[in-house]
Amino acid sequence: MNLRIKLIIDHYFGGFLHLILRIPTILLGKILRRNHELSQCREIAILKLLGGGSLVIAYPALLALRRLPNIEKLTLITSPAIAPFGRLLGIFDEIVVVRDDRGLVTLALDSLKTFRKMFGHDAIIDLEIHSRLTTVFALLTAARNRIGFFTDISFWRRHLNTHLLFFNPTNGVFNFYDQLAGIFETSPVDGLECEREFRSKLGELPPAREGLYRVAITPCCSGLSQERMLHREEWIGILEKRLANLHPEINAEVNLLGAPSDRPELDRLSALLTEHFGNRISVLNHAGKTKLDESVRIVAVMDEVLCIDSALLHFSRLLGRKTISFWGPTDPATLARPNSRNLDEIHYVRIPCSPCVHHSHQAPCKGQNICMRLAVDPAAPVPRNQPWVFKE
Repeated sequence: MNLRIKLIIDHYFGGFLHLILRIPTILLGKILRRNHELSQCREIAILKLLGGGSLVIAYPALLALRRLPNIEKLTLITSPAIAPFGRLLGIFDEIVVVRDDRGLVTLALDSLKTFRKMFGHDAIIDLEIHSRLTTVFALLTAARNRIGFFTDISFWRRHLNTHLLFFNPTNGVFNFYDQLAGIFETSPVDGLECEREFRSKLGELPPAREGLYRVAITPCCSGLSQERMLHREEWIGILEKRLANLHPEINAEVNLLGAPSDRPELDRLSALLTEHFGNRISVLNHAGKTKLDESVRIVAVMDEVLCIDSALLHFSRLLGRKTISFWGPTDPATLARPNSRNLDEIHYVRIPCSPCVHHSHQAPCKGQNICMRLAVDPAAPVPRNQPWVFKE
């Protein structure tokens, strides 16, 4: 199943299940009268199936929960694509994987196993803010406390969760993730302490190299809104500006990072960079050669990280690296947590249709991503006002 089909199933089938489960849930709640005091929790499960970067953004709150003296176990319920993020963060005692990439039968069987494993759990926190089926998933575990988020349009979660936290998609998601620490009567961990804690989990890092400018480029993203990506030719101009600031005697090493599926795209980018810059740079294409943890270790020793909105951007910021990021379909004000290091260089021009991710199932530009052209060059001659008309 591709992502679009999953979103359609989530919306319509999830909505149907909400409708038929609401009244039985209300009645059972009145009959059972369970104690929903979160101070009584000993085990917490986090539910996150899409978007590994969200776990990184939520890291200060999740680390705070892990450090609570009464919490004996922190579990992550996730998909195969997100499981490596959970392992890398190093705060989960157990990771339960629900395989959503092998068809409906496997998904159903894994879900049943998870229901059984999590049945009657102390607390499940649903980090899928925009999903209907994850609300049902948490409900069917019969967890004593089911914690989720609501927006102005997600009134359907009322009565299906025991605790609902407000989420405003026009403001920083990190503010709302931080509420998770607050309802458990603790505070999110400070940014510098998060960096120290995360670095301690990474183990040995590649050695520094004198007289070498090391830069990582992370030009790819997940299947959710690939309009976030830049054209390959645009990376040449971006890198040209970074190299212009270097001393002539300093060599440059460019590290291209991405998933195995990004290999063809990064092969083409590597060839383009080599052709343009020649022996001014050395290009290392790590896509398909390094796992997530190895890519993050590479990011940890870079002088600069050039990126779009992707998970590696959030890891770079967590590690205190200097990041130069380009935004359009998503808004940095909602995803880039402020920090005290001031090492971020953010490029974003807000036009009427931006941001569109989570506001539309399909980008209104249908892949033209004018917003990304403007992020690279705010003076670019592109139409800023156009009719957003869908033609099937």
